[in-house]
Amino acid sequence: MSADSKPIKTKRSSAPADGAHSRSGKKPRAAQPQTIAPAAVVKQEREEEEGDATQSSSKGEASQSSSEGEASQSSSEGGGGAVAAATGLELEAMDEPQINVTIGVSLLHCHACFLPLKPPTFKCEGGHVVCCTCRGKHGEACGRAAAYAACRELDAVLLDAKLPCQYQEFGCRSLVAYYQAADHDGACPWAPCSCPAAGCDVLAAPARLVEHFRDDHRWPVTSLRYGDACRLPVPAPAPAQGCHVLVGEGDRSVFLVSPCALGAATAVSLVRVRAGGDATTAAQFKGVLWVELPSSKDKLVLTMPAVRSSDLSDGFSAADKNMFLAVPPVLLHDASGEAPELMVCIDEPAGDAAANSTPPARCSGRLQ
Repeated sequence: MSADSKPIKTKRSSAPADGAHSRSGKKPRAAQPQTIAPAAVVKQEREEEEGDATQSSSKGEASQSSSEGEASQSSSEGGGGAVAAATGLELEAMDEPQINVTIGVSLLHCHACFLPLKPPTFKCEGGHVVCCTCRGKHGEACGRAAAYAACRELDAVLLDAKLPCQYQEFGCRSLVAYYQAADHDGACPWAPCSCPAAGCDVLAAPARLVEHFRDDHRWPVTSLRYGDACRLPVPAPAPAQGCHVLVGEGDRSVFLVSPCALGAATAVSLVRVRAGGDATTAAQFKGVLWVELPSSKDKLVLTMPAVRSSDLSDGFSAADKNMFLAVPPVLLHDASGEAPELMVCIDEPAGDAAANSTPPARCSGRLQ
């Protein structure tokens, strides 16, 4: 080394990562691009991988959400179908709309007995529709009645073909199957009866006749308990006296106690106000009438095995009927001055026959 040479100072640098020196003996300068670039590339690749993963995750979630949405939509559509089915069942359970139609009566009558067809019905090979009980009779008249087929569709029509009661204007609101109409009309409690008062032409159901008797004729009205004696004054036979009205508790059946002159005596009779009279299948009441003085044990008794029914179309006079209680003058004008009492006891019919009874009066200001 010459004298002019100056010592060379080298900067201390950090040793290489592997701790080795270069061949020149100098410590290599840190190559920033070589050491930083790979890390940056790795970081970028990681970010890209994470981005790809995030995007894939997002796509997966979107796909999952889409699947769930489709599943939810399918579920909703399925639920809608179930709701629609349930609604259909509810509609079937509801009452169907009703219509009024006009139909030939012959279509609803038997070809053998010519009465209204009553289910079950049958059709022969000749096309004739008959009642169940008419198959044997029809076989004698039709040569093709060897075999019969059930008419179930017609049975459904017969059960549902209904018409209003013919006494609708008098208060009945029943809708009756056509084949049952005759039976209903014969037993309808709203069938009209006449007022028996002279010169009165009122025609009304028994329940409304009670209002007429009370309001227009001032006849007394008494509630009657079946099986118990009802105490009444012996009615005078004067025309102005009229009748005494009894109304049964529960079934609201209407009875009239009617007096009339029978010579010097007074005839008293009992009748039930009901259309059709005794020809109907209505329940038959039993009754007992007797007259007594409060201070005497002697009685005049009339036992009625069946209380007569009448629509009063021919009036009502006790003496004109075959069953009445004759009260002699000695009881009507007793020396003691006591007034005789009329006792009425009506027994309610037993069994289901009592179901056909007079309905309660509807509030109405006008009699039909």
